[in-house]
Amino acid sequence: MCFSASASFTAAAVLVPIGLYGTHVARSTDQKAYVPLAMTPAFFGTQQFVEGLQWTAINNGGLEPLGTITARGFLFFAYCFWMVWIPFCAYRISQATETEAMQNRLKWVWLVASLLGIGFYIPVLFQPDLVQPAITAGNISYNVNTVWHNFINTEPVGQLVYWGFIVLPLVALRDKAVRLFGVMILISIFLTWFTHSLAFNSVWCFYSAVLSIMILWIINRPRLKNV
Repeated sequence: MCFSASASFTAAAVLVPIGLYGTHVARSTDQKAYVPLAMTPAFFGTQQFVEGLQWTAINNGGLEPLGTITARGFLFFAYCFWMVWIPFCAYRISQATETEAMQNRLKWVWLVASLLGIGFYIPVLFQPDLVQPAITAGNISYNVNTVWHNFINTEPVGQLVYWGFIVLPLVALRDKAVRLFGVMILISIFLTWFTHSLAFNSVWCFYSAVLSIMILWIINRPRLKNV
């Protein structure tokens, strides 16, 4: 989480069990297409745990190699994993709810987003000195100084590309609850931009992690209908 080590570790302790429980519910209620979405809170929790370790490294004067490893780990989720995982979740759900044409469109969105996400992360992986985590106004900002990352972090077109691949696959689905989740993520993007633009990656991932609790409701709908 973007505010402190203890807050990050607390978020991880809450989100990982939610993700594991949601995955169990999805599998036990024959919602196989929703299993990847159900796992999402656990991954958000893992990311928050990694950032908790980053806070620990910064608070101890830039403790190495912990600082470098956790910066790479956090940005793996921020730049690469979510670009791959969220479109994949939408594609898997589409296999149960959408026409074949829509499934094919979402499959291509997933493949293109995956290539972009990998491209975003490769410089971070092989040139860790490019990443300079620092506390800015009480939040961690991950300063990655390349033309590519400056484009997606500061240029409107680059930001729209990144956000589009995260949000649009979700709102394109027929499932109204999943579409609502996508809309809420979009709102969190604008909220983060207007309040914490300098630490966008950290703060937005926190907001999205909190929103991922909605997934528990999405996955539990079959059980709730039987109550």
